Amino acid sequence: MMAGAMEPAHPEPRPGVRRDLSATLDGVLGVACLAARADAGAVYLRDAEHGDLRLVAARGLPPEAIGHRLAIDEGLVGRVAAAGKSLVSADVGLDHRAVRRRADWDADPPVAAFLGVPLRLGDLVVGAIELTSRWRDHFTLDDRHHAVVLADAVALLIEQTQLASQPPPAAVEGASLSGDSPLGMLTVNQRLHVTAANATLCRLVGQPVEALVGRPAIAVLPVLGRPRARDALEAALRGTPANLGTARTVDRDGHEIDLNLSLIPRGDPARGVAGVVVVAIDVTERARLEAELREQNARAIEARDRLRTVVEVISHELRTPLTSVLGYARLLHDRPDAPADRRGYWAEMVAEKARIMARLVDEVTDLARLGSARFSLRRVPTDLGGLVRRVAGGQAALSDRHVLDVAVAPALPPVALDPDRVEQVLTNLISNAVKFWPEGGTVGIRVSLDPDRRHVEVAVADGGPGVRPDQAERIFEPFHRARDAASRGVAGTGLGLAVSRGIVEAHGGRIWVEPAPGGGAVFRFTLPVAAPAAAGEDGEREARG
Repeated sequence: MMAGAMEPAHPEPRPGVRRDLSATLDGVLGVACLAARADAGAVYLRDAEHGDLRLVAARGLPPEAIGHRLAIDEGLVGRVAAAGKSLVSADVGLDHRAVRRRADWDADPPVAAFLGVPLRLGDLVVGAIELTSRWRDHFTLDDRHHAVVLADAVALLIEQTQLASQPPPAAVEGASLSGDSPLGMLTVNQRLHVTAANATLCRLVGQPVEALVGRPAIAVLPVLGRPRARDALEAALRGTPANLGTARTVDRDGHEIDLNLSLIPRGDPARGVAGVVVVAIDVTERARLEAELREQNARAIEARDRLRTVVEVISHELRTPLTSVLGYARLLHDRPDAPADRRGYWAEMVAEKARIMARLVDEVTDLARLGSARFSLRRVPTDLGGLVRRVAGGQAALSDRHVLDVAVAPALPPVALDPDRVEQVLTNLISNAVKFWPEGGTVGIRVSLDPDRRHVEVAVADGGPGVRPDQAERIFEPFHRARDAASRGVAGTGLGLAVSRGIVEAHGGRIWVEPAPGGGAVFRFTLPVAAPAAAGEDGEREARG
């Protein structure tokens, strides 16, 4: 016979014990339905006499469902029992393996999704649990995991019930719940004192069963002392099962762990509940993985949104100069007899707009390369003050409403840097100061040596609208634009500062923004004075993020 296949079940318990088992199974189903948000559930056990499956506990089904029989391998739940494997059907209506229920059971609305898990005692499959929902694609991998763990709990309860059906004297308090299970289980009496515990629970709290029996449950699992848990325990003693969800507590070593707790009444509520089975599932690792998955999903959504922004921004920023290029090129083609100065202006406009598009392509390329082996710095000892003066001189001609005031501290040591890359940073910061301050004024550019003489600092100050504190970090993110740039009609992609930050950090420096004393913004960046490894014989070093 194949491992896991159906074999003769254990002898059925006595009628009184059977009623207690049914009530307990009903409690387990209540917990399972709560955890999986299922509309209905059922437990089928193998009938030793007839060899088929018999429905012994149900939630969300009419009372006449109890006792319903299915042949092994009949329908979805029969296949679960026959194969000994869990099964999920996202759409029962399209699943040829499903068997239509009796007309007088039909749910309103009808069943759409199915989750089934086998009940095992060791290698022996003794039945199956099914959960159903009115919604297609309802059950998740988490739901399957919870159902499998609860099935382990059901199997242990069945085994305990079968042991209780044997004549010996009354059950000895303090017995260890048998079975090796991934879940911790302890039973408590009406006074909420521990009467039994399994090995997993003992390992969890770091004490043998003998040390647990007779103690208050909240002394063993302090999380049960929380108000919501105490209320649920009282309700369980009246016959109402509960799933408390996940609670954080500490294990025997003082480490924080996450436990999923379920409370299952023991006995028949009509005749009096004897106690409660507390099922504790250590979900710490799963919670960690779920947190990682949530973080990955958030990053994926952020990446998707960023890609959408990339496409939108690049399309917009390319479309404007491209339209101009096409327009001026059309004029050059259609007006060969136009005056030479007019045609020269049109040609210059084509070249200017082409340079704008080329700059955008360069920025996107730089951004893609930053932090990778493809982005390299060619460092050489450089007079940073002289470089700043040269870049400022070139930018000064672009605006007659601004004065670029450059001040360089005396006796600055040479800095090992990539002149082209640092020029790119300076150009971006100075052009931003001009763009975002259209009224004009004096842009202050200062180069100084830090007191520790290990870094040179460059500061570019303007009198524009400034940068709000909540934007001080975000403006260095790709495609993010602050200062209400869109409403001010300032063109740009939001890539310049992101690329500048990458270049500065690749040099081992940092870049930031702060408010200017009299209004406006001051952008500062630092570069290390000494970089021996970077200023070697060939002066080249890969910049890795």
